[in-house]
Amino acid sequence: MVGHELLSGDKLFEKIEKEIKSGKIVVAEIAPAVRVTLGELFDMPVGTNVLGKIVSLLKKLGFRHVVDTPLGADIATYYEAEDIKKLLDEGRVKKFPIFNSCCIGWRLYASRKHPEILDHITVIASPQMTMGAVSKYYLAHKLKIDVKNIVVVGIMPCALKKYETFEVMRNGYKYIDYVVTTVELAQWAKKKGYDIKELPDESLSSIMPLSSKDGVIFGVSGGMTEAVITTLARLYGEDVEVVDFREEGDIRRKTVKIGKHEIHIAMVYGFQNLEKIYKEIKEGKIYHLVEVMMCPHGCVGGPGQPIAPKETIAARGRALGKAGDAIKEKTPLENPTVKKLIDEYLGKLDREKLEELIYFNR
Repeated sequence: MVGHELLSGDKLFEKIEKEIKSGKIVVAEIAPAVRVTLGELFDMPVGTNVLGKIVSLLKKLGFRHVVDTPLGADIATYYEAEDIKKLLDEGRVKKFPIFNSCCIGWRLYASRKHPEILDHITVIASPQMTMGAVSKYYLAHKLKIDVKNIVVVGIMPCALKKYETFEVMRNGYKYIDYVVTTVELAQWAKKKGYDIKELPDESLSSIMPLSSKDGVIFGVSGGMTEAVITTLARLYGEDVEVVDFREEGDIRRKTVKIGKHEIHIAMVYGFQNLEKIYKEIKEGKIYHLVEVMMCPHGCVGGPGQPIAPKETIAARGRALGKAGDAIKEKTPLENPTVKKLIDEYLGKLDREKLEELIYFNR
């Protein structure tokens, strides 16, 4: 049964604590932008990567497993790049442009303002939803328990991500059960007397421990595009220059040559800028991939983050790029955790069951 209440604050914390005390396995997944922002709320320098301290905090709050939403981005990117390659190779030009699904604000805007675009938003669910569904079913498979005994909580930079708790898979289960924003996590920690500066760094769950660079940079404008394009290039046995996707700007247009294909790309944040790109599309301009983010610089500036000037938000974005670049595994294709998930579970599912987990229920 789908809930229709946007929980927040103490009521939300109490609800999650009740789930923990019930004996269910409660899993937290951490969005990429949170790791370079939460520290600000504990008087740490802007852009400090506190991922290990967040893991420690969440375990103290009672979460059994802590996983990384960027791993969900890796899984989504892997299958989306495969889908795009197939469309390109088959010459199915009418399927383009493909728009991103990771920004819930953009999806809500499209559903109200431009419903005709919805068929062009990728069928792959958002990283939070993908990670939620995979966490539930893979853990149930590994631990040999019923999936109904697993609850997943997203730690997100965006209050609108709470709307994804209303979404259900084709089988009736939620992808994600609760969402706690960056600001709410700080409030919860302080309520319990925890200062993250005093906490040790701890590691993500050993069951699903690793994300690639591509998964981490989803949280900054241009990151989703970089992830899909670099993964697509690897599928063609090539490499591409990634720095261009990191440029700051509210509208960016790029063309990338991969194999025999010229891939035309637009990256925007802010709906006024989307309208400019959409006008170009309606006038006949060809784009294969369009990335739309609601907030300045992407999720690092989301409406669940501490309010900050644009310069601070840009600094968070640069810090997230640095955190991603420090990871040895650059694309999902090189991520051993993705390989393990495919070998042990996802790759053994029939197509209908796989789509049930990682596709939107449309």
